Amino acid sequence: MGRPTYRLDQRKAPFLEGLVQYSIDGVIPFHTPGHKQGRALDPALRRALGDKPFLIDVSDEISDPHNENDSAAVLLEAEALAADAFGAERTFFLHNGTTAGIQAMLLAASWWSRQKSHTSFSERLLEDVATVAVPRSVHRSVFGGLILAGLSPRFVEENWDTEWNIPLPPSSKAWQAVAEIDDVVALLDTYPNYYGIGGDIGAIARYTTAGRLLLVDEAHGAHFGFHEALPPTALSLGAAAVAQSAHKTLGVLTQASFLHIGEPGLDELMSVVLSILQSTSPSFLLYASLDAGRRQMALEGYKLWQRALEMSQMARDSINRIRGLRCLDEEVLDKPGAHWWDPTKLLIRVDGIGMSGSEAERHLRQAGVQVELAGLNHILVLITIGDGPKEVDRLLQALRELGTARTHDGKKHLQPIPKTPSSGKMVLSPRQATLAPWREVVLGEARGKIAANSVTPYPPGIPLLVPGEEISDESIEYLRGCWQRGIEIRGWAHPDRKTIWVVDDD
Repeated sequence: MGRPTYRLDQRKAPFLEGLVQYSIDGVIPFHTPGHKQGRALDPALRRALGDKPFLIDVSDEISDPHNENDSAAVLLEAEALAADAFGAERTFFLHNGTTAGIQAMLLAASWWSRQKSHTSFSERLLEDVATVAVPRSVHRSVFGGLILAGLSPRFVEENWDTEWNIPLPPSSKAWQAVAEIDDVVALLDTYPNYYGIGGDIGAIARYTTAGRLLLVDEAHGAHFGFHEALPPTALSLGAAAVAQSAHKTLGVLTQASFLHIGEPGLDELMSVVLSILQSTSPSFLLYASLDAGRRQMALEGYKLWQRALEMSQMARDSINRIRGLRCLDEEVLDKPGAHWWDPTKLLIRVDGIGMSGSEAERHLRQAGVQVELAGLNHILVLITIGDGPKEVDRLLQALRELGTARTHDGKKHLQPIPKTPSSGKMVLSPRQATLAPWREVVLGEARGKIAANSVTPYPPGIPLLVPGEEISDESIEYLRGCWQRGIEIRGWAHPDRKTIWVVDDD
């Protein structure tokens, strides 16, 4: 695979270049922000970050005579270059992160479905009657988007791997079953999931008929498409809109994300929705980093990811030679629902050396290494273009030392995390439940009540209850079992009393 052919000159980075030129021009800024290009900084902050970031941290102003110094015009030029590089109809720079992109997609899908339907004007005004097909393991920002959009989740049954204690993507048949339900207006999938595993997005795209949109949370896949050993992009497989956390895998500042549009005509609506959701004071530093990150990928992405892939494979081979450790490899593609796999994600089982994931995480941190996450019997390590032999060697040394810090002799027998119970009935939409009066009840007395907020055990980080869902005996017993085993539960009304919030329907 050689360098892709682009329509536009990918050597340019107009937003970054315009900010740098503004600083070079020596313009005296009688405008925000108040630090005035760093002259008003706290000394400790200056020592930590230096002077240069603040010279280009300006608002609304830029130097670009070609665009008459119009920052909005320069932004459009930079976004057009990103659309060309990522294969989108249009790309938006996001300064409120992928959360804003996901929520914008859901708001747009609600409007889009009503415009494409043949219902009357009065019927289109009805809220909280349409659903979006989603796996239960979606990011929590999805539930915030459902609340904002007045939509309800229709959960797609996922697969669960008891060996690694991780969720696997739903099968294409599971997606097809929900796509045929009349009230489903969009399908939203996570591709890949946190562990680098992706479902059959191409097959899912074929089920989006009758005005339905395929929306994809591609937070961990901004690097896809820049090397043939990586999975294809969701856009190339037929997604209508894709939100990417560029900062997770590219050389981009935290909180900087892309929203790519693949469905013609959807971009105009998305522009309006984003103007509602995002801050009116965007960080130009974030925009500059997105512009530079795009250029880096377009010009050097293949070479950089070739190195990262080599580092990943070297690390994986070495880890699998360490007694008691095991790193997931391409065998994952034989598991149910798994269609694509990102080899730069190193999922490492540690129970073979007598540790839980959280124990291994603590020991590694003491050795100067921080992992991305810790699960019941595993840890997750991310390899990106920022990692080289020095960093990977340090990781391997710390992993070899884990064996000497083991807390048990031999393999640790951890009780597997059971698959999340079947979804309860959605009695109210998430928005209706969130806006209704709440009251606190003891977990044991919650049967038949309606959850008012999400309750989520970590691990595995999949919400057991979502707003509007009827609480079952099965869910109560699952939560009780989690806390008895010391699993963190987020969403208690009061953790010490083991109470939850329910809709007050008295």
